[in-house]
Parts: sequence; C-alpha cells; structure tokens
Amino acid sequence: MKISDQTLKMINQLPKATRVKVDQVIRTHVAACRKTGSPIENLDRLFIEAVEIVKLEERCPETRLEYSSEWEPFRRYDQYLSPRDL
Repeated sequence: MKISDQTLKMINQLPKATRVKVDQVIRTHVAACRKTGSPIENLDRLFIEAVEIVKLEERCPETRLEYSSEWEPFRRYDQYLSPRDL
C-alpha cells in the first residue's frame, strides 16, 4: 500500500506534537484491524481521518466530570392520582 504525495506532504507539514498523536491514532487503528482480521483499505483516507480526529480533539477536548460516591441524584416519584381524587 502506498501513500499519495499530497498526503505525505500534509503529514510532513504537521507540527511534531500533532504528528505523534496522528501516529498513535493510526497505530491503534491498524492494531484493531489486525486483531479483528479486517483489511486496511485505503492508507490515504486513514491518514486524513487521523489528522481530522486529532484536530477535533484539540479543538474540543473531552470533558471529564468529577464523581463523588456520596452524591445521589434528586429523585421524585409522584404517585398516581386518579381523576376521581382530583
């Protein structure tokens, strides 16, 4: 499988930190494909999507909420009232 010149140029223009993250996404994807026995169809598309994923995660990082085991959600269970009771 080969990578097109445009894709290679795009990868070379990335900053080193971004390139490392893209490499990690690609390695994870390839490992998952090997584990499941799926073929890797198109390397160009794989690299482009990995770059898009990294840029999206940098722009909108995943928010992590702190969780306390002492906290419980407010629950309110209304009992059914028949129309005669009203």
